[in-house]
Amino acid sequence: MGNRDGLERALETGRRAAIAGGAVVRRYFGRRVSAIEKRGSDLLTEVDLAAEETIVGLLRAAHPEFGVVSEEAGARESGSPYTWVVDPLDGTNNFVSGIPQVGVSIALLRGDEALIGVVYQPMTETLWWARRGGGAWRDGEAITATHAVEPRRAVVAWVQGYPVPIETAARYQRALQGRVKRLLTNWAPALDWCLLADGRLDALISLDSEWEDQLAGTLIAREAGVLVTDLSGRAYTPRTTRILACGDADLHATLRQTLEGVGLDADRS
Repeated sequence: MGNRDGLERALETGRRAAIAGGAVVRRYFGRRVSAIEKRGSDLLTEVDLAAEETIVGLLRAAHPEFGVVSEEAGARESGSPYTWVVDPLDGTNNFVSGIPQVGVSIALLRGDEALIGVVYQPMTETLWWARRGGGAWRDGEAITATHAVEPRRAVVAWVQGYPVPIETAARYQRALQGRVKRLLTNWAPALDWCLLADGRLDALISLDSEWEDQLAGTLIAREAGVLVTDLSGRAYTPRTTRILACGDADLHATLRQTLEGVGLDADRS
């Protein structure tokens, strides 16, 4: 499936699966749903499971030869170099609280390389996608994140994984206070990446967030021109756990210098 036509077919499958899973999420929204605590304050609901079943069923029907890794069901090996990575409900805590900031995230990997990324916001019915080397798109319109912004006017998405120590997060945030306009915490990382790709956010900082939450959004952002590295400016890989991403290279350099002074890597849990 290395050719462009094969990737386009897989991309169409990913889009259809994301929309179908999002329809499940939208149908449940506003209802009382059962939830259990998984780790930290992360939640699992019947909605996660229902959306996952719909998404994975469509992906496997279209490409039975591909592996699937889903946040709730885990890995289903196939022996193929291609693997779908699915987060059926990004922002479960938001969903349970009645906050419509949620998304469906689907990526296709070849080994560790993301080839396709699809993110769907079911409440606004907004669909973002990217194919490696093919640019980034929202609802059929090409998008780009590249724009200049002064640090003091920058709106920065803050993505924090559950393992991050409270004091580490506090040190990070204190370093940024007064240097940027606002730190925005949505608790829906896939959407944050897409808002960055769309030029609606100026930067994103991620500490130890679950990798399946970010694979699709990261590809979309990179295809939109976002500079994505680790906190020290080293090249991003899908296994990078602490990430700095900006649509503007000068802003990236400024934020990187600020973060290097905090020394957060010494506090890894």
